[in-house]
Amino acid sequence: MNQQLGSYVKFFHIIRELGDSNQIDVKQKQILKVNFTTKEKKLMNILNDLNDEDEEEIKYSLMNYLNEVPKEKYEIQRQMKRTRSSITDVDLIKGVQYDELKFTDTVADMEKALKLITHFNNKLKDGQTIDPKVNEIFENIRTLFTQTSPYNIQSPGLLGRGQSLNSDINYQIECELSQAYKEVKCQFANYMKSHLLLMDETVSYNTIFSLLKELSKNLLNCDNFSFFVINSNTEMELYQSKTDNMEQVPMDQSIQDELETFPENKVFRFSKNSSFCSKLMSINYLSSYGLYTNNVVFIYHSKQNKQLETQDILKIANEYQLIDEIKNLSMFLLQTIQNAKVQFFSPLSIADMILDLGISFVRASKFVLIEKMYNIISQIYKIDKQSQFNDRLQTDQQEIQVWDTESVYIVFKDQTVTVCFRIYQMNLLKQSDQRLYSEIKHFYEKYLRFIRECFDKSAFYKFFLRSNDSLIFEFDKSGHLLFLSRPIPKQIKSNFNIQFNSLLIHSNQLSYNKIFDQNVVSNIENYLQDHKWKMMKDNEKQYEIFLKIEEKTYKGFAVIFTENIKGWVKEQFKQLESGNKLDSKIKAKIRKQLIQHETINFVNKLEENNPEVKDSVASLYMPLQQLILKRSRSIRDLQNAQNEQKLKKTEMPQKSKFLTIQEWDLNEFCLENQDDLIDSFDFNIMDLTSQIQKHRVVWVILKKNGHLDDFQIPSENLQSFIKEMEYNYNVNNNPYHNYDHGITVMQTAHYFCSELAQTSKSKIIDNFNRFILMISSFGHDVGHTGKTNVFEINSLSDLAIRYHDKSVLEQHHAALTIQVLKNPQSNILVNLNQQEFRNFRKGLIANILSTDMSEHFTLLKDFENRPTDFNDCKILSGYIMHTSDFGGAGKKTNLSIKWSSRVNQEFSIQYKLEGELGYPQQPYMKDLHIPHVMAKSEIGFLKVIVRPCYALFSEFLEDRLKHCMANIDDTIQHWEKIVKKGEEQQQ
Repeated sequence: MNQQLGSYVKFFHIIRELGDSNQIDVKQKQILKVNFTTKEKKLMNILNDLNDEDEEEIKYSLMNYLNEVPKEKYEIQRQMKRTRSSITDVDLIKGVQYDELKFTDTVADMEKALKLITHFNNKLKDGQTIDPKVNEIFENIRTLFTQTSPYNIQSPGLLGRGQSLNSDINYQIECELSQAYKEVKCQFANYMKSHLLLMDETVSYNTIFSLLKELSKNLLNCDNFSFFVINSNTEMELYQSKTDNMEQVPMDQSIQDELETFPENKVFRFSKNSSFCSKLMSINYLSSYGLYTNNVVFIYHSKQNKQLETQDILKIANEYQLIDEIKNLSMFLLQTIQNAKVQFFSPLSIADMILDLGISFVRASKFVLIEKMYNIISQIYKIDKQSQFNDRLQTDQQEIQVWDTESVYIVFKDQTVTVCFRIYQMNLLKQSDQRLYSEIKHFYEKYLRFIRECFDKSAFYKFFLRSNDSLIFEFDKSGHLLFLSRPIPKQIKSNFNIQFNSLLIHSNQLSYNKIFDQNVVSNIENYLQDHKWKMMKDNEKQYEIFLKIEEKTYKGFAVIFTENIKGWVKEQFKQLESGNKLDSKIKAKIRKQLIQHETINFVNKLEENNPEVKDSVASLYMPLQQLILKRSRSIRDLQNAQNEQKLKKTEMPQKSKFLTIQEWDLNEFCLENQDDLIDSFDFNIMDLTSQIQKHRVVWVILKKNGHLDDFQIPSENLQSFIKEMEYNYNVNNNPYHNYDHGITVMQTAHYFCSELAQTSKSKIIDNFNRFILMISSFGHDVGHTGKTNVFEINSLSDLAIRYHDKSVLEQHHAALTIQVLKNPQSNILVNLNQQEFRNFRKGLIANILSTDMSEHFTLLKDFENRPTDFNDCKILSGYIMHTSDFGGAGKKTNLSIKWSSRVNQEFSIQYKLEGELGYPQQPYMKDLHIPHVMAKSEIGFLKVIVRPCYALFSEFLEDRLKHCMANIDDTIQHWEKIVKKGEEQQQ
């Protein structure tokens, strides 16, 4: 058997079978692993001679090899170890001494004999021929036991508690402990594989839903879950995983009465006649456990034919203070389901959160093992269990009396809870009792090692999940895939002909030789013997292979593919790594480059994983270079077409004409009670019927913020400023980008600043910068042409030429606002000094440029990656400005629909004009008069652009925009119903 990877897999498969069939013990298994990994000469010679033999012959030879291995001397350490993370030695009966090595050789020999007898007995049953001498010995043993009367052997059922155990019962208990260890480990290790479901090229909502059900099954051992979100005293929102459906249900008196009986932040069991359970789909669950927290009632169900075991986390959560783990998982299930239904999601972010949740449950799972061991031991002994919280525990001796002449104590310590078993009449001078103690200790310490391994793996996995430059495949010692750091990039997949299907994870068919082509497999198998990293070049791409060895034992291997990153950013970071200091300008440039790099990666993955985004209005927010299409006609043709159509120029008129503006006197304005609505997100400009009422909104916002007095704004100048802005907003008769939109964005920015003032970040934007933000938001779209930047660039408009295709309209809006402010009659900044005016102008330009749609993802990433001590007024002002521009989309559904209708009118006009002029037509502007087509476009816009923007800002504002998020979610569901109806009509 040569030492290529296939041989590794075959060898470990064989010794696992030997262990499972009890033909070798744990120590023998370890000896084989270590000697094989270190290439022990005698073992290698045996395996090389048996290279072509069948598995049975290899097993037989391995057992003979073990019989010839010198017996190792194992000393049992008696030193008491009282650490927070490990079990103590047994607290022995006071003053009693015994020889721990007395029974070692006899027991070991008998174990080997039993396993050999079992092995040859199985061969005889299968009709195989065995050595005549071995057969003679086997027959003598059979005769010996046949002659022994079964009536002389005491029945296990006749043994009293505390009596000496016979070998059958002892063996049975050891097997049960071993089985308990395997069950708990298997249950809580499986969550680490669940992330593989997220690594396909396309991840749908159904994938996320399946993942969440599997996660709740692994961590809570439940079959389905439900939750009630308490919205008010009259209504609740109900979700059931059985139907994967959310619905509004009335909150009647019986529900309210039952709700008052629920303990908060405690796990409890529902009664069969529960009013809450009566609202669920008519399924007779055998048991349902609940958790009431944050105005949400979570319910976890087990099927009718399978009751939750006594040792499951839900049943022991209160005793061992595991409520935080269950609460975090519950909120994760709730938020992920809600968000995945209404927002495009990042699979890697979900995988990252699953690792965090899972590792907390792995830590808690030690208590599940403790409970299982307690139940197993209690079958034979009288046993007491005591749990105490460490914040109340001063010393072991004060709280738990560990010395006793008639009992043995076993103490398990954790950072939060200390558990103690008191086992009555356990006599450690008896071989059976000594072995039972050793097994308890062995399996618990082994499980603690498993927990530590999970922590290490989790940290390792999280590093690679967050890496954009490396792709890692990790395999276990049998060659099955354990971990994949991210969806496989198309280029790597193509170069190495990688085959990956996440649906195969449960059938253990995701092995290295099925994922990689034969060329990569050969490289892996040929180079693994050196026990160190090897760099292979294949198709001019690089990948590395790593053999995992822990404590001289082979644990598996990893294959890492690296995508090379070149350029200025990488070189600068080399300077940082070498200890060279960089000045602030260089650091700022590095940060900008990194944000742009991260943005491009994000956008590419978004389009790759969600192709429908390209045909929605969300594509309007992609980086501009991805949107400008090749012009299909010559420049002369374009100019002629412009002249024929007599397109309106977008330059500012030299003289304002107030023919349509109603006369009014600003001095007549004063604050009134109804002005409180201006401080609310529910404000609706469409409810105002006159222009004077709309002008008054601008005045009220400046008045409420104190800007009129603080900056000594003359009322005559303010009146002229508002007139000028209204005229330039409405001069092109745009359905959407008009005076109403300008005031709405200003009011939204005012609302966001009011919410900011109530948070711990209130001092980031001072009064002067807030004034800049109010005027910026008011003028952010003034003079809008009703077309997009792409149209301006493709048409070679005067504005595109003036601003060199860079943020064409945004620069125009900023310039026009400044130009109005420079006019002596409309200059509201007349009392600012020169430095203040320069700062005002600089801030206004930056704010308005932040509304450039093609910079959306860069702005989002910049704000997302802010430092913990964030205090950047410019970035925050820009983000408020950008989010305020989506003010209409965040309104309640009926109002949001009206704003959508207006902007889609502009898109339809542009699409028609582009066709007439021969310009490239934008796909998302086509057929918007068809309801389900417009609905699809709006869904993409809300899911990809608006909702993530609001979600990030709401988090920053300490969850003060939850109502906005709820509005957006309702609107998405409204559009989805229209899409569904349209698709049904087409069928």
